[in-house]
Amino acid sequence: MNELITINYETENPTVSGRELHKALKVDTRYNDWFSRMCSFGFSEGKDFYSFLSKRSEGFLGRPSSDHAISIPMAKELCMLQRSEMGKKFRRYFIEVEEAWNSPEKIMERALKIASQKAIEAEKRICALTEENETLEIALNTSLQFFTVAKYNTTFGMGWSLKECQAMGRQLSAYCRSRSIEIRSCETNDERFGSVNSYPITAWEDYLGVPL
Repeated sequence: MNELITINYETENPTVSGRELHKALKVDTRYNDWFSRMCSFGFSEGKDFYSFLSKRSEGFLGRPSSDHAISIPMAKELCMLQRSEMGKKFRRYFIEVEEAWNSPEKIMERALKIASQKAIEAEKRICALTEENETLEIALNTSLQFFTVAKYNTTFGMGWSLKECQAMGRQLSAYCRSRSIEIRSCETNDERFGSVNSYPITAWEDYLGVPL
């Protein structure tokens, strides 16, 4: 199918520029007057067309011109109303566009595209919820990916004293900062400490594996 006029497929349903159609049909009447008269045949904005401002042609000065994105069914009727050979030609073209758009292949293609978009959106929501849950776990000191010194000491039975825990906290903080390793803050149940640092389990493994 040879393209007689640009069809916009970016919207939910294909549309064509009113000004481009007016030019293609070789209508002598000014566009604004012609389109206003065509609307008197029962076409309504929001259903059959919507208005927008079109860019001026390159090299021409002035404000943008008013234009209309016309649905293919409306475009077919406008062509028929012209009662001209050019109108017949473009009406047949729009019928072909409509048939192609409603073919089983195109319907399946659009359905797969919508399903893909929904899957991407769902994945983004899941990732956001996962990150939010991980942040909450760290804040509550229940994460298995981040450990405070006290939690690591208890979980892995290190047997460090309070003084050793404090020294370990200072050393591990310096180790992480020197390597741009993320340190997060979490709450403790001990009023003496309040918020304390929590370190990634990988940082613990790497640090404790370094010869002292």
